[in-house]
Amino acid sequence: MSVQSAIDYIKRMRADDAFRHSMNDGSDDDEASWERIRAAGYSFTMPEFRAAQEAVYQEYGITPL
Repeated sequence: MSVQSAIDYIKRMRADDAFRHSMNDGSDDDEASWERIRAAGYSFTMPEFRAAQEAVYQEYGITPL
């Protein structure tokens, strides 16, 4: 598991509409969402995802709400 994997996932979610829609389908089911993420080849924990968000925010100059 890694922060880099989460960064790659976030960047793909930002750039690939079809991927984003496929990941968001059924997003009400947390376990199914994590299974789709793993099946797509990404491996990260929620703390790693939060760290990745911060890194992406800094890279793009985004200030979280």
